[in-house]
Amino acid sequence: MENIENKKMVVFGTLFNSKMGGIKDILIILGKGKKVIEIDRKFQGRKLFMPWGLKELSRLFKGISKKELMNTALDYCQQNLIDGIKDISIALKRKGFIVGVLSSNPQFMMDILREILPLDFAIGLQLEFKDGIATGRMLEEFNRYKKAEILKKKREEYGIGKENTIFISRASVTHLPMTKETKFFLGFDPEKENIREMFGIPNNKSF
Repeated sequence: MENIENKKMVVFGTLFNSKMGGIKDILIILGKGKKVIEIDRKFQGRKLFMPWGLKELSRLFKGISKKELMNTALDYCQQNLIDGIKDISIALKRKGFIVGVLSSNPQFMMDILREILPLDFAIGLQLEFKDGIATGRMLEEFNRYKKAEILKKKREEYGIGKENTIFISRASVTHLPMTKETKFFLGFDPEKENIREMFGIPNNKSF
């Protein structure tokens, strides 16, 4: 069995160039913009105090087919991935890192990401579908505390200590619980900072 001290994990929470987040962007593309903006306004006023908003956003998917959601997510992911994230993921995998994603974006988006990026796991919000159509319900709560719990389980699953776990995401209060399951947290704003620069990789460098 590999020594736990030699195993390392990088977990991404932010992967898209987005002001509000992928789940909200997808809903806006699907014509739910007015309701999304209203929910986001309420979320911004509550996020310091408690998790809120995923249940409300999940309701907006009601009646939309999984096929349409997957097609929309494919286009979105291809166009909005943070520049350099694929190169960095490949480089980390080559160095033997476990690479994963834990995100409040829906699982159908995470499934698309696994087709694009070399990820060991990608876990997101689980929506309920019946006969291929979204019911507007999420299968279980997937708030900031649940993600921290899942991160802990993933560390245990791969036999990786907290001291060898790195969490990379947008700097936000909603990610604080996950930072407690890692020793290193790299917080950034994808609209202002280039993730390549964080890793010291020139823009013309590819792997």
